[in-house]
Amino acid sequence: MDWLAPLNLTDFTAPGAGLLLGIGLALGIALGIALGWSIRAGIDKRDESAALKALITDLHLKRPLAPIEPQIIESAGDEARCRRSVLDARDRILETLAHLRTGSPNTDVLMRLSAACTLYLREATRAPELYQFALMDLRETMVDGVKLLSDGRRRVRYLSPGERPPGKPGKAGRPSNAGKFGHRRMLSRRR
Repeated sequence: MDWLAPLNLTDFTAPGAGLLLGIGLALGIALGIALGWSIRAGIDKRDESAALKALITDLHLKRPLAPIEPQIIESAGDEARCRRSVLDARDRILETLAHLRTGSPNTDVLMRLSAACTLYLREATRAPELYQFALMDLRETMVDGVKLLSDGRRRVRYLSPGERPPGKPGKAGRPSNAGKFGHRRMLSRRR
């Protein structure tokens, strides 16, 4: 503490020195708390955006949510596949809820999407021959919900549910000689 001697801060009998030290300490603590809170809020916001982006992409890849002209179907073979897909979508929606910040406005939207999935499952169970009509009602709710989830966000963009491009994801636009490790082959040829 000898290095403090020239500043004469070791003697707290000087008027206002203790007060000045106390104010400095309080400001330091407040600044530390504010900085920690803002960093945590940024991390939470990024986690929420990533979860919403993953959910929107997952809904985009669900073929049963693609727009169709609904018909009355006598054999409900495809209905079981659609039911599994909607169950999976509802599970994903509920998982995404766990990644939302406390008080997030997206909570209500995800709850509506989950309720719409549950409603579809009930209607499809009661009248399997009319499942396509219930599926298009679900799709309409999903489209509205995804638009709300992606509205005004830089990192979360809108992808229409069920309207992924035809073919397997990732295969479009690849050269015919590019296999699983095509980029390695191309690099080795350059050497």
